[in-house]
Amino acid sequence: MDRDSKDAEEGRPTPSAPQSGLLHRFRKYNATQVDKTWTSIPVLATSYVSGLTDSAAYNAWSCFISMQTGNTIFLGLGASHQPASKPFGWLSSLLSIGCFMLGVSTIAFCSRKVGATLRGTLVASFLFQATLIVVAASLVEGKVVPIPSREDEEKASGRTPYYHISLLPLAFLAFQAAGQIVVSRSFGHNHIPSIVLTSLYSDLVADPLFFQPVNVKRNERIASAVLILTGAISGGWIMRESSMAAVLWFAAAIKYAIMVGFIFWPAERKEISTS
Repeated sequence: MDRDSKDAEEGRPTPSAPQSGLLHRFRKYNATQVDKTWTSIPVLATSYVSGLTDSAAYNAWSCFISMQTGNTIFLGLGASHQPASKPFGWLSSLLSIGCFMLGVSTIAFCSRKVGATLRGTLVASFLFQATLIVVAASLVEGKVVPIPSREDEEKASGRTPYYHISLLPLAFLAFQAAGQIVVSRSFGHNHIPSIVLTSLYSDLVADPLFFQPVNVKRNERIASAVLILTGAISGGWIMRESSMAAVLWFAAAIKYAIMVGFIFWPAERKEISTS
């Protein structure tokens, strides 16, 4: 009889037991439901990311990453070959819409399958989102995707040069943006979708409790609008003083920070009492 069999027969743990116990605790920890209190904070942080990425994408490619209403209008203008200075602008908008919708369907499906508000799901989601931004930033930083400078655009006459390789980082950015609204919906924060403002503005001013001293949804709607605006302002200044890649690195860092936050986020109280 070998030593492991003898230890097992006498009730002593085998050498592999500590490892399996650690793996069990890891799985159990990631399978816990996170406490939904204050989860509006990371959702609001993604509003700022939307402002950053949309300002960068519009400045570089004349389309949006998150705000698909604008992309739909640009796509419609493309049917009449407008604007004349950007003959392929419709293609960028079409790709952004398609990748965003694919991202929503994919991330939402996977989240539902494993549990949308489980710690492991949220950590994996933001890790995935941030990594896609890093890939896009690397393509721009490595000059795989040429980004015309402001001086080049001012000197250029006629049509703005269009580089089809720019569709590659655009696809990554649009796909990852879908994760934001999936997380927002999963937590029930439908009033702060973090990627659009038209419905947010209308819901804000139509709120019958708008002037009430205590109104959490009103405050969060205002915060989301301000953060998207602030993100766009920040993105513009960063691009002016540095580069588009710097904006994307910053956006990725924020999403990695949200991921780390969910690693240490408190679990639901009922799960704590059960364990």
